[in-house]
Parts: sequence; structure tokens; C-alpha cells
Amino acid sequence: MKIHEPINDIILSEMKKQGLTAVDLARRLNLNTSSAYYILSRPSIQLDRLWKICEVLQINFFQILANQLQMENIEQLFIDEEKEALKAENKTLKEVIKLLGSGS
Repeated sequence: MKIHEPINDIILSEMKKQGLTAVDLARRLNLNTSSAYYILSRPSIQLDRLWKICEVLQINFFQILANQLQMENIEQLFIDEEKEALKAENKTLKEVIKLLGSGS
């Protein structure tokens, strides 16, 4: 299973696109700077804090995370389909080997 991108990395990437620093985020969230750095250093975040960050950065991080989950589910679906195809091929090959062996 693919590992998702941590939310702090996603937020930091968006902040970089917008030209914002941790100090800017702290100011917009009415936090002290060390709290902003702490939030941005952790791979997880409280939902209410993420909601506020969505508001101040004007981006829906919840949707980004949901899209990651959807992609992981699609990848797993392809893996499952490939497994089934390989099982069918394996069964066919066993039958061919059995027929070739009985023909001797």
C-alpha cells in the first residue's frame, strides 16, 4: 500500500506556492511563531486546526487528503485485478503442464 504524503508536507508545499512563511501562518492563525513551527513539523494535525489553516490559506486540504485515499483505493483495485489475472494464468499453465506430462 502506498504511503500518503503527510499533511504538514502538503501544507508547507502550499505555503511555498503562496510565498508564505511559518511566521505569516502564525500571524494569520493568531498563534505564536513557535506554535506554527510545531504544527508544521508534525505529520498529523487536529481537525479543527486543519480547518482554520484551510480558511487562512484558502485551500481545501480535506479534499486533497480524500483524493489521496481515492488514489490508494484505485491502486489497490488494480493490484487485486492483477492478482486474479495471475491466478487464472497460473491455473491455465498447470493444466497445460498436466496435459503435456500425460502425453509422454
